[in-house]
Amino acid sequence: MGDWRNWRKYYPTILFLFVNDLLYNVLTYNYSMWKFNPVSFDKYIYSNHTLITLGINFINFPAIVLIYLGHYPERKILQLFYVLAWSLLNTMIEYTIWATIKGISYYHGWTIGWSFLINLMFYTSLRLHYLRPMAAWLFALGAIISLSLFFDLPVRSMK
Repeated sequence: MGDWRNWRKYYPTILFLFVNDLLYNVLTYNYSMWKFNPVSFDKYIYSNHTLITLGINFINFPAIVLIYLGHYPERKILQLFYVLAWSLLNTMIEYTIWATIKGISYYHGWTIGWSFLINLMFYTSLRLHYLRPMAAWLFALGAIISLSLFFDLPVRSMK
């Protein structure tokens, strides 16, 4: 399904996701925008937000990168629909599954609409990082600064 044979060429992009997720969790440690909650079918393995996040990083992110980039279309118009489709799919899964069963909680003005925007940025940055890593890092830095200012991330809340 994904480009598993060529995982090495996607490895830097997987690490890019790890670092960005780690950065989010460090910067918002005391001021989370969202928090994952254990639910019935996984609470014995993933008993808290940190363990759920680690599972996402080590299982979901590599699979997403290999599938998403492994099937990325060449035609520009298809690329737009591809990014939109993946972003909508992720948002629908978050809303219909995780928000419905309380597997995710939102804080400080975060909503499913913001999750959709983050998904758009997420999938755009994957391809951008794969093609132009430095541009993706600048894009991520801009997003971090913008979102921190918009949501008034209190620097004093950081450890």
